[in-house]
Amino acid sequence: MPTGMRRGWQATGLVMLVICLVTLWQATKLSLFDRLGPAAGFFPFYLALIGAAMSALILFQVTRTADLGPSRETIFPRGATAWRAFAILASAAVATALLEWLGFRLAVTMFSAVLLVALGERRWWAVALFAVIAGFGLFHLFNNWLDVLLPVGEFGI
Repeated sequence: MPTGMRRGWQATGLVMLVICLVTLWQATKLSLFDRLGPAAGFFPFYLALIGAAMSALILFQVTRTADLGPSRETIFPRGATAWRAFAILASAAVATALLEWLGFRLAVTMFSAVLLVALGERRWWAVALFAVIAGFGLFHLFNNWLDVLLPVGEFGI
C-alpha cells in the first residue's frame, strides 16, 4: 500500500477509534438494562464497542501491510471528490441546524435529496422519491412504531 494511502487509512481508523471510545465511555453513564429489557445505554454501548473493535482491527491491518514507498496520492481528496465531500458535510450541518425549525421530515427530505445529488444521482424522480420516503418514512417508523418523539417544526410537518 502506498504511504499516502496508508496514512489516510490510519488517520481515519484513529479518528473513528477515538469517537467510538468516547461514545463507549458516555454510554457507560446510562443503564444498559431495566426491568422491561434493554435501556437507553444498550444500543450506543454495543454499537460503540463493535465500532471500536473494527476501528482497532483496521488500524492493526493497515499498519502491518507492506510499504510500497511514496506515492503522489494525498490523504485529502481533490477536485470533484473534494466538492462532493464538502457538499455532504455542509448539507449535514445545515440539516442539523434547521432540524428544530423545519422539523425532522422536511430536514431529512432536503438532506437526502442533496446527498443523492452529491453522490452522483441525476434522475430527478429517483432523488425525489428516495428523499420523500427517507424523510417521511423514517419519521413514521421512529415516531409511530418506536415511540421516539422527533421534532415537528414550525410548519407542523
